[in-house]
Amino acid sequence: MPVDVVIVESPTKARTLAAYLGPRFRVLSSRGHVRDLPEDELGVDIHNGFAPKWVIRNRRVVAELREKTRDAKVVYLATDPDREGEAIAYDLMELLQDGHRFARILLHEITPESVRAALQNPGAIDLRKVEAQRARRILDRLVGYQVSPLLAQVLAGRRFESLSAGRVQSVALRFICDRELEIQDFVPQPYWEVALRFPTEPPFLARLPRRVETGEELERLRALLAGGEAVVAAVEEERVLRRPSPPFITSTLQQAAGTEFGFSPARTMAIAQELYEGVPIEGKPVGLITYMRTDSVRVAETAIAQAREFIKKAFGKEYLSPRPRKFKNKTRAQDAHEAIRPTDVFRTPESVAPYLTPDQLKLYDLIWRRFLATQMAEGVWRRRKVVVRVGELEFVASTSWMEFPGVGRILELEKLPDEGAPLPDLAPGARLPQPELLVEEKQTEPPRRYTEAGLVKKLEQEGIGRPSTYAQIVSVIQERGYVRRENGSLRPTLLGFIVTDFLRRYFPETVREDFTAQMEADLDRIQEGELTREELLRTFYAWFSPKLRTVEELLSQRQKPFQVLTDVACPKCGAPMEVRFWEGKLYLACSRYPACRSTRDLPPDVPFRYREGRVELAEGLRQAEAAPERRCPACQVPMEVRRGRYGRYLRCPRCGATAPIPTGVLCPACGQGELVERFGKTGPFYACSRYPECTFRVPGKPLGPCPNCEKGVLFEDPRRRTLRCSNPACAPG
Repeated sequence: MPVDVVIVESPTKARTLAAYLGPRFRVLSSRGHVRDLPEDELGVDIHNGFAPKWVIRNRRVVAELREKTRDAKVVYLATDPDREGEAIAYDLMELLQDGHRFARILLHEITPESVRAALQNPGAIDLRKVEAQRARRILDRLVGYQVSPLLAQVLAGRRFESLSAGRVQSVALRFICDRELEIQDFVPQPYWEVALRFPTEPPFLARLPRRVETGEELERLRALLAGGEAVVAAVEEERVLRRPSPPFITSTLQQAAGTEFGFSPARTMAIAQELYEGVPIEGKPVGLITYMRTDSVRVAETAIAQAREFIKKAFGKEYLSPRPRKFKNKTRAQDAHEAIRPTDVFRTPESVAPYLTPDQLKLYDLIWRRFLATQMAEGVWRRRKVVVRVGELEFVASTSWMEFPGVGRILELEKLPDEGAPLPDLAPGARLPQPELLVEEKQTEPPRRYTEAGLVKKLEQEGIGRPSTYAQIVSVIQERGYVRRENGSLRPTLLGFIVTDFLRRYFPETVREDFTAQMEADLDRIQEGELTREELLRTFYAWFSPKLRTVEELLSQRQKPFQVLTDVACPKCGAPMEVRFWEGKLYLACSRYPACRSTRDLPPDVPFRYREGRVELAEGLRQAEAAPERRCPACQVPMEVRRGRYGRYLRCPRCGATAPIPTGVLCPACGQGELVERFGKTGPFYACSRYPECTFRVPGKPLGPCPNCEKGVLFEDPRRRTLRCSNPACAPG
């Protein structure tokens, strides 16, 4: 019997829809994109209107879909309601086209009601969205597959090295590198904060509302205060309203989850996807939130009415905002979807907690509370401010307290700076007792590194990327080794600086935020029908191709179009060494190559300073490699850690002598040799330096004599990740 077929991308979403629709529908999953550009070639015909060459990603999945849709009356394409989802729907329609009637349905939330409504109002595929997605994919391919080989050839001498340059990611990387340079060049400046402590009941502080910038100004201020009488000049009271923020959009959800829980943008989106696609509750899958890739703060009228009904029942009418509260979208927002909200506000976090993982519950609770707060009354705080005049100087003291919690009933509001501060009842004109002068010296601080949430905020402010790309941008620059996460912040690696400088020199548009933001706006214009895909690509390639030719011509003439010199002298000829790349790692090579072929390893964590294409790392290398036990016994120069076919070893850069890497732990078997690092078929191990006279060995890194038996050596077991003793008679430590 013919049935209707619904196709989605995700198996999880397929299971949820199957539970809603019953046996009359067959729900299938495409498992993501079914077509893409080929991996082993450019796949774009530049001379034929930038025609793409699409290849099937998973032939088995496509064959299975063909088989299971053979007897379908209607094939409903229910992929995600964004550009990527529209492109997947279009590809499915083309690949499965054999007389079926196709219909496009959009699921902004996955609930039985919304699914039924979508099936009753099917539409057609939005070809403009498809064109915008195609344009983005081709743009990214043109940059990635044409700039990356040039970067690899410049740094590694061959085009097929694991180096890559992206389009949108390059701007994000430049933001991080520029911030690091600001921190590196920052010179702290001293300043002073001045306050007066008055011995009243209770005692209170009045602060100078500006900071003192120089020592001369501070001394002048001391002189003005000496012997001056303190008088209350004014007493004021004001209301402080605590208003709710708009409901979440993609970027603000990623920022809030990063700040509250330390979630990366990718982790946040993965959890949100699970909540959107459906979580089993009481044996039935339920979609808990609306679609999570959106830049619109618009909310459906029915959802607003439901939230207001819940607030009235749960908290009382006084906690309800006087009128339904609505928020305005930013200029660039597409308004294609609602804001991120619960599909049913009566499904409280407490009621669904038994069915969610801890991470799912955290994110759902965050979304639920943020949305509910949008329809709650403002919180009201009172603030009393006292102005104290001493001569010509004015000091300010204030205190604040809560009058009505409003949104604070459901949101944990940040405490006001002066909340609960002691302040006696004072009247204008009152004379105050002689105060104690408090002077605190401070220093200006450098700008902070971007966190993942902070980088997403910066990308959104600059109009770079779109809701579906933020998490990918942040993840890719870390996966490529350009940035590493350090104490919650993003810090560029030496490779990240080098890639940014190369792009800044030869492809400056790719790291300019205004240019990249304009490209994003042009993609939106394609979706709105104001621009064609080919027009955008031709405009882009008109300036891009001459820059490609410039680098290619320099390489063909055997010139070095880009060098990163260091302050490290070549041990053989004394010329400055340059940073090179090979098999996923940076190393140092003589800048006079091929006349001098000297090289040396570059430890991955060596400290460095990057200054306009030159790297200062000589001091960091000395600290890392100048330990006495690592000096060549013949030349007395620091030996370098090298990697060879049989693992790590030490090598003298002057005479070429080699030695194993020592551990500083005495061999417990012979008492004469030292345990050194060796390498076998299963990886590194540690053995006596007197081998073959002494054959003692341990599989893990030795830490020192065992404190329990004093006969063996304590080492880290690499398999169990525990401490063990090499003495079989001794219990593990």
